[in-house]
Amino acid sequence: MAAREDPALDFKIIRESRTGVKQEAEERFHFFEEFYYIAEGVCSVFIGQRTYRLQAGDFAVIPAGVLHKTDFLSLGQNTKYVVSFSRKTGRQIDAFLEEKVTASCMRAGTVTAPAQRREAIVLLLNRMLYEYENGPEHAAGFCRTCLAELLIAMLRYRSGQEESDGTQDLRDSRIQEVAAYLCQHASEPLTLTDLAGHFALSPSHLSRIFRRETGFGIREYLVHYRIQRACELLMTTDCSVTEIADRCGFSDSNYFGDAFRKATGLSPRAYRKLG
Repeated sequence: MAAREDPALDFKIIRESRTGVKQEAEERFHFFEEFYYIAEGVCSVFIGQRTYRLQAGDFAVIPAGVLHKTDFLSLGQNTKYVVSFSRKTGRQIDAFLEEKVTASCMRAGTVTAPAQRREAIVLLLNRMLYEYENGPEHAAGFCRTCLAELLIAMLRYRSGQEESDGTQDLRDSRIQEVAAYLCQHASEPLTLTDLAGHFALSPSHLSRIFRRETGFGIREYLVHYRIQRACELLMTTDCSVTEIADRCGFSDSNYFGDAFRKATGLSPRAYRKLG
């Protein structure tokens, strides 16, 4: 079952620290924009269709509604900061800056901070964490200001870097092709047998290596991608829930409603009202 957050929450920051290799037990799917900053250690992050290997100084950028999962790979200390914020907070920051920074920054992928800026980033994150946890006067405004500074910095760092294709942490690069194929054909009836035949693999072998590389079963990945697509359509179109279900590959609108609630904690109509 995917982890969910309170839809009413506008901003959150936490610091997670652990020792040794650790695989997350569950995938995550939530309503918020989110990014990680890796302060110590090495981790593998699956975002949407791709797997990325991150180390100290790297950000993982996870747009709202995108399935993701993290595995810590370092035997030593692993520390990451997790910053989550609502679309409403993103709009407030864009209005304050008079520039659409949030959408440009929050594209799925990774960003590497220059070595000379990493100490300043950790300092800024720790200031945000103190304000968030202790709640002094004007803490919310302080956190939004710091978040705006971080988003601008990430956008600058990203503009000078090549986009990673996410293949650097895959033991079997075919799995990225499989994930892309699933997303491209998500609106169609897809069976494991047909998928395996397309890639000239046995169904059992394909299932095994897909879970090994991504942490997800093929069916759960496909359902989550369809839900992600439905979230986008609910927010950006006036299509009926039944039409959206059909466009996203759900032949039964009742099953769509049940799957949507299981993944997000809300009905499709309630989710639409968040926008």
